[in-house]
Amino acid sequence: MTPGLSADDAFAERPFLVRDALRLGYGADVFDHPRWHRPFRGVRSKLPLPGHLSGRALQYLPRLRPHDRFSHATALAILGCPIRVPKNAPVDVSSPERPGPVACRGTRGHRHRSPSEEYLAAHPDHDHWIPTTPPLEAVLQSAIGLPFPELVVALDFLLLPDPKRYDQHLHISPEELRRFAATARGRGAARFREAAALARVGAESRMETLMRLANARVGGPELRLQAELRSAAGEWIGRFDGVDDGTRSIFEYDGEQHVLSRRQRRRDPRKHQAARDAGWRLMVLYSEDVLVPGAEAGRRMLAFSGREQRPIRAALARLLDERSGDDTESAVPLPRREWEP
Repeated sequence: MTPGLSADDAFAERPFLVRDALRLGYGADVFDHPRWHRPFRGVRSKLPLPGHLSGRALQYLPRLRPHDRFSHATALAILGCPIRVPKNAPVDVSSPERPGPVACRGTRGHRHRSPSEEYLAAHPDHDHWIPTTPPLEAVLQSAIGLPFPELVVALDFLLLPDPKRYDQHLHISPEELRRFAATARGRGAARFREAAALARVGAESRMETLMRLANARVGGPELRLQAELRSAAGEWIGRFDGVDDGTRSIFEYDGEQHVLSRRQRRRDPRKHQAARDAGWRLMVLYSEDVLVPGAEAGRRMLAFSGREQRPIRAALARLLDERSGDDTESAVPLPRREWEP
């Protein structure tokens, strides 16, 4: 008697190929049941297709052939870069000349030279290494398809040495970035170099990067990121997202955790008042402040610090004014709301 397969079967803990289940003796009719989701041709899953590119790539993983790898924006999503992509963006899969590009609904096929270098990525929702394009190459591949600020968001993420990062090897040094940018060739290389010139170590979130780019859009001064401030007596005040030392101005981006976490709500006012007592001025920005179009956010930052707007190159201004738009989604799962009540 042909064994059945239930949604609780250990075999189905991850998306799987129907043909693999058939080889194990499961009946074909099992997979016609509506309890099984069909994210890609020949794949079954307990869960429906996720609303983010990283999750869709994981559901495609059983179809990945030898020497295939995730590339372009999909590689950045697997690596955890907090970029935004078009809603329901296809999964980018790069393949060698033979057997050639993939052809499957929900994917976008590319080619790479074989055997070219690949990066084996760790992912919190998967037990094995996942082959992707090397991180900086993936940003270069995405330079044409993504709005310019998203490239800087990705590079800032890759530059950040984060001990909490699941993949401890995923860290690019500024020198590595400079070397790669100097030798980058092909479509998108000029955009990549512009993004590399703006990338910095210290932006700990997507919105902190966008806040920093708003300042750059109006010719603002270089901000000192994750600045550790002390009082005149040497007492610790705190660490701040961005500081303009010349005008003693602090810029803080407050995300959702600053509202939802009781600990954060208690700590922030004390930290902010201590900074003011030490002679600093502090401006707090929220998502609605940072996501405004054009140079408005940057002008508000300059007005607060008392600085004048300085012109930047017209080509750079156009790049910084590019926006992802409303018809987009996060390429990675949004952080879970696990703040203290």
